[in-house]
Amino acid sequence: MSAKRLGLTPFHELLAHSIAADPTIRAAADALDGALNAATRAIPHVLLYARLARDTGFVEPVPMLAPLARLAEQSGGLAELPAELLDLLAWQLHVEGYEAAVNVRAKCELISGSLVLHRRRGTPWAVRNGLETALRLPAQVSEWFDYGGKPYFFRARLDVSRNVWDERMAADAIRLIFAHKNVRSWLDCLETTTRRPLPVSVALGGVSRTLTRPRLWFPPVTPPRLPVCAVAVSRSVTRAGVSPVGPAPRPPRPRRVAGFAVQTITRSALCPMI
Repeated sequence: MSAKRLGLTPFHELLAHSIAADPTIRAAADALDGALNAATRAIPHVLLYARLARDTGFVEPVPMLAPLARLAEQSGGLAELPAELLDLLAWQLHVEGYEAAVNVRAKCELISGSLVLHRRRGTPWAVRNGLETALRLPAQVSEWFDYGGKPYFFRARLDVSRNVWDERMAADAIRLIFAHKNVRSWLDCLETTTRRPLPVSVALGGVSRTLTRPRLWFPPVTPPRLPVCAVAVSRSVTRAGVSPVGPAPRPPRPRRVAGFAVQTITRSALCPMI
């Protein structure tokens, strides 16, 4: 008996030979094909975690079964999870900081990584990962012995250079920190760092000048021959020159312009009341 493919096999081909030839049974089997095919095509929509892994770019260690992969391909691929379904998954998995997610991508990553966050909850890694995933900002967590603070205190720092930082985001960051930190640790302060590069142009200019000094010059003139009237012959040549009076101007020296790149760093701190 040849193998049957899910979604491509009519129901009457699955009947036993003893009843397959009965016209009534055959008609009933053909009537069920429409309902069964619709249910089969809806199976890829039930693959919630496979769709979540696809949306977040997470590569599953175990791929989908071949029949499910064929069904997903026949239905046009795995559909994206709607917002209502993401909210239900976040409620089911008890995702901390889900309301502070800035976009759908952040919500999907919080849901897909919620199990790992729950296992490592109460560690600096969990605090940093929760801030970066929900707020999409580079974060850094320093414990008290890293900066010489009081025991059991820590600081959190967020780089908001490429984002707009407002009061709502500050409240969300505080809520995320308290959701992922351990009970015995206390938040010393929440720092925000802003980096703004200030480009400065560097140029080298040169100026050149050509000095022209006009002069009058007369070529030598050949004197006419004079008739010999005496024993001696005389000849005279006149040369004149005109030149300006005064020192010659000096050409200016080339000017050099140099510059340096400047970067401003703004830091603010938000300390909770204890």
